[in-house]
Amino acid sequence: MDVLQAMFGWDQGLSLLAPLVAIVTALVTRRVLVSLGAGVVVAGVVAAHGVLLGPEGLSCLAVCGTAGPCPDDAGAICRVAGYVAQTVFDTDKITITTFTVLVAAMVGVMEASGATRTLVGAVERFAAGPRGAMLASWIAGFVVFFDDYANCLVVGSAMGPVCDRNGVSRAKLAYIVDSTAAPVASLAVVGTWVGFEVGLIDQSLQAAGHGAGEGFGLFVAALPYRFYGIFALALVGLLAWTGRDFGPMLEVERQARRAHAARASEPAAPAEGWARVALSALPVVALVVVTFGVMVRDGIAALPGPVSDAPLYEILGGADAYKAMLYGALVGWGLASALGLGLARMPLGDWARGTGRGVVNVLQALGILYLAWALGTAIGDTAARDFLLGALGAWFPVALLPSVVFLLASVIAFATGTSFGTMSILVPLAVPLAVGMGHDAMTVVAGTTAAVLAGACLGDHASPISDTTVLSAAGSGCELVEHVRTQLPYALLAGLVSLVVGYLPAGVGVPPWLTLPLGLAVLWFVVIRFGQPTVEAA
Repeated sequence: MDVLQAMFGWDQGLSLLAPLVAIVTALVTRRVLVSLGAGVVVAGVVAAHGVLLGPEGLSCLAVCGTAGPCPDDAGAICRVAGYVAQTVFDTDKITITTFTVLVAAMVGVMEASGATRTLVGAVERFAAGPRGAMLASWIAGFVVFFDDYANCLVVGSAMGPVCDRNGVSRAKLAYIVDSTAAPVASLAVVGTWVGFEVGLIDQSLQAAGHGAGEGFGLFVAALPYRFYGIFALALVGLLAWTGRDFGPMLEVERQARRAHAARASEPAAPAEGWARVALSALPVVALVVVTFGVMVRDGIAALPGPVSDAPLYEILGGADAYKAMLYGALVGWGLASALGLGLARMPLGDWARGTGRGVVNVLQALGILYLAWALGTAIGDTAARDFLLGALGAWFPVALLPSVVFLLASVIAFATGTSFGTMSILVPLAVPLAVGMGHDAMTVVAGTTAAVLAGACLGDHASPISDTTVLSAAGSGCELVEHVRTQLPYALLAGLVSLVVGYLPAGVGVPPWLTLPLGLAVLWFVVIRFGQPTVEAA
């Protein structure tokens, strides 16, 4: 009898041990890299039935590391090495890594040259009064859509003086920044998040029996089901437009208005010319245009039938998204460098330091990404999907799958403070499970996929230990405790509406074109009914 079966009396159920270890370790230690690494090791032990070295000893390392999946009789040591090797040397994963590094380098160069501040400054021109300042900060969050770290630091620091001049509290600015950083970056089809998300989805679809390269198609199809990101962004706009607040934010905003009324008006900062704004936006525009251009070209070439019969997501799904993103990022970084060195006359040393800072900012995320990929391979080796389908398929209502996944992702991300870690743990489990239980029904598969990504975003947004929460508070000049205290009711409201109006109906097949308007209407009603004007009546 196998070692594990002798110890625990059951075998197949141990296939869930690896993700459980990763989740529990992340909750206890809040160290995602260690947690994912532990999950990979446990998966190797489970897949090898407790045998550390197989009949061939360490000689199987050569096979596991270079020739795909390990032999059935390979030991745990060889299997763990194989998971890592298959991840590190995979061509698609190398392409995704290069894309992420290039985008991060582009962001670093744009920050060093002042291009990002110029873009945000263009938005500042439209700020007039508290409503204008809040809406301008909200729009600036959309402008810096390609990276959540850049969003937190750049928008917060750039819009702080604008909010001060118009009587908007730094706590409100921190909420706006935090609510447009991760939600916008997670929804953007081009940015530092998309490679991570598409990579996880694509690997999970392959584990469910689909072909390679279908991840981007499901990513696009799941966008309308990303209820939390959409509702969180809409709530910011509603609060800014109506001038209403509730909860702790209401009193903080009223204090800021009273303090502003007692101060003399401050002059606005000088604005850059539109020519400089247009030039500053070129790298981002080029990245988007080149990426989509290459994807559409390759997707059309791969279509089996006429273009007129193919929806956009099918065209994009048939393209090599990784290659297209790589080309786009390379052009974007090259343009940012050329404009910074040529037009902005940025010293070569500043260019090098900006590039380096951008790359350093994503190194930890890349470490998480590689361990997440390795864990996904390891989970597939333990047949966790088959066990879950057999255990849950007979009694678990498939209609509840998107909702349960959304809640689970939210709790894990809140407790650990990381959306990437949460996605890396749950996507390899949830996506294959949805495919198996939902029989490829789009509302179930896309809804469950979106639920993981949206729940991770909610938990990360609300968590006091999240990097984006800390960076939003720091960039906006707000104390962390005050930022968490004032924004939490808004995050919970958007999350509750996402669950009740979004994922519960999605589980029974209600399309998002019905639930999205309903959710927006509910948010409007809550703001008007329970929110109070921040300007007190005389």
